[in-house]
Amino acid sequence: MSDSEYLRDLFAGGEVHPMLSAGGIRASGIDRAKQVSKGWGEERWLVEESAPWGFKLIHIRAGQRTSLQYHDQKEEACLILRGRAVMYDAASPEDEIRATRVGPGDVVHIKPGHVHRFEGVTDMTMVEVSTPQLDDVVRIADDFARGNGRIAAEHAEER
Repeated sequence: MSDSEYLRDLFAGGEVHPMLSAGGIRASGIDRAKQVSKGWGEERWLVEESAPWGFKLIHIRAGQRTSLQYHDQKEEACLILRGRAVMYDAASPEDEIRATRVGPGDVVHIKPGHVHRFEGVTDMTMVEVSTPQLDDVVRIADDFARGNGRIAAEHAEER
């Protein structure tokens, strides 16, 4: 499934809304959300970066995996909507990594300093809500040889 087909499948039957912005309200369809392409899939940023929290829809393709990473300050919670993944985690970079299978309905709460990575067993989609430190990423290992923090090239083509 392509990185945009999963959206049509996930939200089948939903109406396509034009952008609405009035007063302190902004409403639009998920197709208008900022899209950040990753080697392993994509993120859709559902609120503006100036919000006091992060809110993303994350899609990981089967057989792909995110960085093995931790955050110095960022705290996040993920709700698995569809698909299955293996979550690798450790209390710190020095600790042994364990593997846990996760699937639809599972909620994963990740505190600062906790090492984590998701690997898609099938195509997997989850919602992530986090504190606002969106660039706080310390990568221990990465299949795409990315460094720490925000990768400018991934954010170059904003929608």
